[in-house]
Amino acid sequence: MNGVEQMKKAHLILIMLGAAFMISGAQEKETPRFATYQEMRAHVGKLYKEKKYDEAVAILEGALKQFPDHVHANTYNLALMYVQVGDPEKAWEALEYGLERGVWYGRYDFANKMWESLRELEGFSAFERKNEGRRKEAQKAVERKLEVFMPENQVRGEKYPLFIALHGGGENIEGFIPEWTSPLLKKEFIVAYPQSSQIITMNGYNWTEDMELTKKEIGEVYEKVVEKFPVDTSRVIIGGFSSGGVASLEVVLDNTIPAVGFVALCPAKPEDFTADRVRASKERGIRGTLITTEMDNRLPDQKAMAEIMKAQGLEHKFIVTPNIGHWYPENLAGMIDAAIAHIMGTSHK
Repeated sequence: MNGVEQMKKAHLILIMLGAAFMISGAQEKETPRFATYQEMRAHVGKLYKEKKYDEAVAILEGALKQFPDHVHANTYNLALMYVQVGDPEKAWEALEYGLERGVWYGRYDFANKMWESLRELEGFSAFERKNEGRRKEAQKAVERKLEVFMPENQVRGEKYPLFIALHGGGENIEGFIPEWTSPLLKKEFIVAYPQSSQIITMNGYNWTEDMELTKKEIGEVYEKVVEKFPVDTSRVIIGGFSSGGVASLEVVLDNTIPAVGFVALCPAKPEDFTADRVRASKERGIRGTLITTEMDNRLPDQKAMAEIMKAQGLEHKFIVTPNIGHWYPENLAGMIDAAIAHIMGTSHK
């Protein structure tokens, strides 16, 4: 679904596992107390992996008052536990509790089949409409963000290559910047990290809700950075993770900006990824690297894209890393630097 599966995965492994939820029917068994939210989160995550869902429910129910600042993650994770123990009514009650306290849930938070029992409940569709209404209200207040970093040891009067780095679906630039960096980017590039305006979670954004809007925003980012920073416009690369990878490919195929190459990690296949568009990109001199993992559920489509690139003569690298799923490889920095070297036609150690 165009770059949002990683968000679903993150929910399933209990990202931001939260505090608890005091509702009727709590277990009478005494539950442990935790010094910090992180300690509680880690313990509940362990229980989830061990499939001790009843114990996790008890902890989450008993911890809300102790960690009230995490009501969003708390209620979602409590609902998840209740689904696992076969009590969708309690799960819905937990989610309603969150809505009553001003939070809302992501656009794709309930797309997994595990939530089917909630969608079968009479009235749950009204909850979904109310939740989507909250998202639409949040969309009206979104402010676009852009962080730009100059290379270390910048020399006055010198121009530098530009890398536009795009976060994944459900992410924001605060979480993305530490993941998408490398020695070469820090030393030799102007790096622009734009944040999509398309909100899909309370603190997460996506590039693939409206691709025409995405291309417009990236074009504007390019113009703004070129206007304000010493960019060598003959050396522009774009890349990103998941939905950011899709957007990178779309921008290159559409020639939205004068990019010379792309670095796409775990992207879905763009809707109009055709041999003709790839060939046209090849004729403009585009080079790129497509990175994925053995357990990424889009691997067949990624292999198909690599085959089209090969058939059309587009210079590319196709890298499949070990079994980490739809996420950032540990050695991503090295892969980014090697990808840049390939695009620029330079050596990389």
